[in-house]
Amino acid sequence: MNKWGNMMLGNCETISKMAALGMGLDENIFYDRMQLGNHLLAPTGSDLRKYDLGTIFAGYHYDLNFMTIHGKSPFPGLYIWTRDGKKSTVKVPDGCLIL
Repeated sequence: MNKWGNMMLGNCETISKMAALGMGLDENIFYDRMQLGNHLLAPTGSDLRKYDLGTIFAGYHYDLNFMTIHGKSPFPGLYIWTRDGKKSTVKVPDGCLIL
Protein backbone atom coordinates (compact mmCIF):
# COMPACT_ATOMS: atom_id res chain seq x y z
CA MET A 1 0.00 0.00 0.00
CA ASN A 2 2.87 2.38 0.75
CA LYS A 3 4.38 1.73 -2.68
CA TRP A 4 1.05 2.51 -4.39
CA GLY A 5 0.53 5.61 -2.25
CA ASN A 6 4.03 6.90 -2.96
CA MET A 7 3.54 6.39 -6.70
CA MET A 8 0.25 8.32 -6.59
CA LEU A 9 1.86 11.12 -4.57
CA GLY A 10 4.75 11.22 -7.06
CA ASN A 11 2.24 11.67 -9.89
CA CYS A 12 0.62 14.57 -8.03
CA GLU A 13 4.01 16.18 -7.48
CA THR A 14 4.84 15.92 -11.19
CA ILE A 15 1.44 17.33 -12.18
CA SER A 16 1.87 20.21 -9.72
CA LYS A 17 5.07 21.20 -11.54
CA MET A 18 3.43 20.85 -14.95
CA ALA A 19 0.48 22.99 -13.84
CA ALA A 20 2.80 25.71 -12.51
CA LEU A 21 4.77 25.84 -15.76
CA GLY A 22 1.53 25.90 -17.76
CA MET A 23 0.39 28.91 -15.74
CA GLY A 24 3.67 30.72 -16.30
CA LEU A 25 4.73 30.31 -12.66
CA ASP A 26 7.90 28.99 -11.07
CA GLU A 27 8.01 25.21 -11.48
CA ASN A 28 8.11 24.56 -7.72
CA ILE A 29 5.46 27.06 -6.57
CA PHE A 30 2.89 24.33 -5.82
CA TYR A 31 5.35 21.47 -5.24
CA ASP A 32 7.13 23.29 -2.42
CA ARG A 33 3.83 23.86 -0.64
CA MET A 34 2.97 20.16 -0.88
CA GLN A 35 6.09 19.08 0.99
CA LEU A 36 5.46 17.84 4.53
CA GLY A 37 1.73 18.22 3.89
CA ASN A 38 -0.90 15.88 5.25
CA HIS A 39 -1.44 13.35 2.46
CA LEU A 40 -4.20 10.78 2.95
CA LEU A 41 -4.33 7.45 1.17
CA ALA A 42 -7.92 6.21 1.31
CA PRO A 43 -10.17 4.28 1.81
CA THR A 44 -10.37 6.73 4.67
CA GLY A 45 -7.97 4.71 6.81
CA SER A 46 -10.66 2.07 7.42
CA ASP A 47 -9.99 -1.33 8.97
CA LEU A 48 -11.61 -3.57 6.34
CA ARG A 49 -11.78 -6.51 8.80
CA LYS A 50 -14.39 -4.68 10.91
CA TYR A 51 -17.02 -4.08 8.23
CA ASP A 52 -19.39 -6.14 6.12
CA LEU A 53 -19.18 -6.37 2.34
CA GLY A 54 -21.02 -3.41 0.81
CA THR A 55 -20.25 -0.94 3.61
CA ILE A 56 -19.81 2.62 2.31
CA PHE A 57 -16.58 4.19 3.57
CA ALA A 58 -16.62 7.58 1.89
CA GLY A 59 -20.13 8.81 1.29
CA TYR A 60 -20.91 12.21 -0.22
CA HIS A 61 -18.07 14.58 0.60
CA TYR A 62 -15.93 17.38 -0.74
CA ASP A 63 -12.23 16.98 -1.36
CA LEU A 64 -10.64 20.03 0.21
CA ASN A 65 -7.13 19.23 -0.93
CA PHE A 66 -5.00 20.88 -3.56
CA MET A 67 -5.29 17.75 -5.70
CA THR A 68 -7.15 14.47 -5.54
CA ILE A 69 -6.07 11.36 -7.42
CA HIS A 70 -8.06 8.15 -7.88
CA GLY A 71 -7.38 4.79 -9.43
CA LYS A 72 -10.16 2.77 -11.03
CA SER A 73 -12.59 1.35 -8.50
CA PRO A 74 -14.40 -1.96 -8.90
CA PHE A 75 -17.44 -0.25 -7.36
CA PRO A 76 -19.72 2.47 -8.77
CA GLY A 77 -20.39 5.75 -7.05
CA LEU A 78 -17.66 8.22 -7.96
CA TYR A 79 -19.22 11.44 -9.27
CA ILE A 80 -18.12 14.96 -10.00
CA TRP A 81 -20.17 18.12 -10.21
CA THR A 82 -19.35 20.66 -12.87
CA ARG A 83 -19.30 24.40 -12.20
CA ASP A 84 -22.82 24.68 -13.56
CA GLY A 85 -24.04 22.04 -11.06
CA LYS A 86 -24.34 19.09 -13.46
CA LYS A 87 -23.66 15.69 -11.86
CA SER A 88 -21.50 13.36 -13.93
CA THR A 89 -20.30 9.79 -13.36
CA VAL A 90 -16.52 9.39 -13.35
CA LYS A 91 -15.25 6.56 -15.52
CA VAL A 92 -11.56 5.74 -15.17
CA PRO A 93 -10.15 3.67 -18.06
CA ASP A 94 -8.15 0.52 -17.22
CA GLY A 95 -4.55 1.29 -16.30
CA CYS A 96 -5.28 5.01 -15.74
CA LEU A 97 -5.61 7.41 -12.84
CA ILE A 98 -7.93 10.40 -12.60
CA LEU A 99 -6.67 13.64 -11.12
